Amino acid sequence: MFKICRVVALCGILILLVACASPAATQPTAPPDSTESPIPAATEAPATEGIKLVLPTYPDNVHLFYIELIEKSLTAAGVPYTLEFEEDLPQLRAVEMLDQGELSLMWLVASAERDTKYTRVNVGLTNGLIGRRILLIPAGQGAAYENVQNLEDFRNLGKVGAFGKGWFDVKVWDANGLPYQEIDGEWRVIYDMLAKGDRGLDYFSRGFTEIVSEASEHPDLEIEKHLVLIYNRDFYFYLSSSAVQYKDTLEAALLKAQKDGLIDELAQKYWADSFTKLNMDARIQIELETPQ
Repeated sequence: MFKICRVVALCGILILLVACASPAATQPTAPPDSTESPIPAATEAPATEGIKLVLPTYPDNVHLFYIELIEKSLTAAGVPYTLEFEEDLPQLRAVEMLDQGELSLMWLVASAERDTKYTRVNVGLTNGLIGRRILLIPAGQGAAYENVQNLEDFRNLGKVGAFGKGWFDVKVWDANGLPYQEIDGEWRVIYDMLAKGDRGLDYFSRGFTEIVSEASEHPDLEIEKHLVLIYNRDFYFYLSSSAVQYKDTLEAALLKAQKDGLIDELAQKYWADSFTKLNMDARIQIELETPQ
């Protein structure tokens, strides 16, 4: 049982990758070479107090963009850091660990509730792409959506969406009078529920940054080709009580990354297929009321 630690010391030239004994994590499996973020090369930098972050990873590797963004942002800002990883967490378990201060941060859609509960690092992480919602539907069901031109048309279809328990999307669908079901427990069971068609679910609303890779992993599902539902939110890093002291450091590093084009660069690296395949300019844009 191991926890992976990445230690980068930027005051000298030193990079260490060590394995630390920990009962809280399993032996990690390296992600594919094509997407794994290398440990950034150390550079000369002003003496700066380092930071230590404990981060979640997930079985579908959705964490890779966010971890590389942290690594490269801190490196460019000259901040020494240590990263430790809790491996392959179910999302609800990750939230529990964030609540208990066992994780330093998570990337979550911004909401008033989360702003009260955690400390937000106030730099958007996906340039709003996570708020561009596209439907993952059972294969062969696309014709049902072809005549939708606006929110009223979509509402009148009576199609039922599926969401994980407590997701911000639930509030959005409520605010717009759209039917849905919340699925308790591990949200990834939604893919099989939707494919089987025996739970009264018609679609799974997914972010621009998520849907292409998910569709490739679930051949019984397909990407609806006609619509994009838009709500005005982004992912932000939310800090637990154990990491609030790093807010200013992370915010400064991410603002620099945003200004220098690093966020755009990583978006192209990880989501190039999405920009190519989703044909966003041709989709009917349905603006959703976005609650606080």
